[in-house]
Amino acid sequence: MRSILLAALLAAGGAGLAWGDTNPQTSPAYCGGCHTRIYKEWQSSTMAKDINNPVVYQFYTGTNGKGEKDGLGFQGMHPGEAGDCADCHVPQLVLDEAAKGKAVDLGVAMKEKLDHGISCNFCHTVSDVHIRQDAQGRFDTRITHTVTQDKSGAKLGPFKDAKSPAHPTRYSALHRDSKLCAICHLNQEKFLSMSTYKDWLDAYQAGKTRQTCQGCHMPLHEEPVELAVGGPKREGVRAHTFVGAHDPEMLAKALSLDVQTRVAGDELVITTTVKNVGAGHKVPGAGPIRNVILKIDAIDSDGKPLPYVGDKKGLLPPLAGMGNPKTKKRDAQDWAGMPGKMYAKVYKTKVIPKLGRAMVGVGGFAAQELAFDTCLKPQQSDTTTYRFKLPKGSDKVQVKARLVYRWAFKPLADRKGWKLEDRPMREVTREVQVAAR
Repeated sequence: MRSILLAALLAAGGAGLAWGDTNPQTSPAYCGGCHTRIYKEWQSSTMAKDINNPVVYQFYTGTNGKGEKDGLGFQGMHPGEAGDCADCHVPQLVLDEAAKGKAVDLGVAMKEKLDHGISCNFCHTVSDVHIRQDAQGRFDTRITHTVTQDKSGAKLGPFKDAKSPAHPTRYSALHRDSKLCAICHLNQEKFLSMSTYKDWLDAYQAGKTRQTCQGCHMPLHEEPVELAVGGPKREGVRAHTFVGAHDPEMLAKALSLDVQTRVAGDELVITTTVKNVGAGHKVPGAGPIRNVILKIDAIDSDGKPLPYVGDKKGLLPPLAGMGNPKTKKRDAQDWAGMPGKMYAKVYKTKVIPKLGRAMVGVGGFAAQELAFDTCLKPQQSDTTTYRFKLPKGSDKVQVKARLVYRWAFKPLADRKGWKLEDRPMREVTREVQVAAR
């Protein structure tokens, strides 16, 4: 019976053979032969799509969508080096090759399909995660130092009575522990550029959140469901969808936005308060090219923008989009110089001789200095005031404040040719009555 089942699983997971993997049983498609629902959930996630993500490939290899070298990316700034990018994008391959004394070039691994990426087999063979800091507080985050794997062939999970005719099983409390996510969501370079796990841990220990990473990013199935086809239906099963900033509901509940308006003489004063009410880590989280933008629009009854007369600190920085530097043309997403605020962790490089200046808004691999960090910690609020000149002869003005999430800085996306959408988080509209002037 066992041999028949394994034959069926091999047939179901046959697609995994295309990856040049000598063991098809490590393919997610193989796991999907029995764990059908879980496999479909995983397929829908960014975890599954990561290995084929052109943005990841281009940012690592320092190329654009045409395959041309543009210098913007890890290998563009560290030519000839492998770095540690592969640790999180093809973790099993890194561990296997490290055992042979070899490093992994992520670009080669992605192009030649040498691994299954962030796969079922990798996550469910991790038996321990080691989080270490030195006397200076720096973390050792190389995956070869942080991860211990179970090499017995068993698959590890959070149910004590789980059994399978296809493989041995082992109970693992780690798989309900946020520490499992620290494998990739903690990355020490010159700075702790990927600090999500530490940000969560600080908040958790301070009582600012009671959720684990899994509690938010692996939603609980409301009804009992099977772990595998034909198995018992269980309560307390979490979906392998790994929802995050790609999910509109997650974005909508992360931040709150309060807008207050008042008239002071011939000025309209707008006060906004943005608060991290729903995320157990800083917003934005993940890598240092992520950003959240608060954009403020104030228009008169004719639809014309009111002149901004407030502090220059109330204007969005160049990373919000400056348009084409050669033609000076701007598109609808180029918001630099407009009223608002950017929430982000922004690094800059050392001075680049060819440019005569430092580059700002780079990945952690190029960071030499922290330019600013306005990310919002759990339960932290930020209040900002904006002032506009009121028009004469108008009895009302309209105010619109909106929060949007961008997964990359606009100038970087422009240079790379990436399509950048503004993912809505919150929006507040107010109509302000103004005495005729």
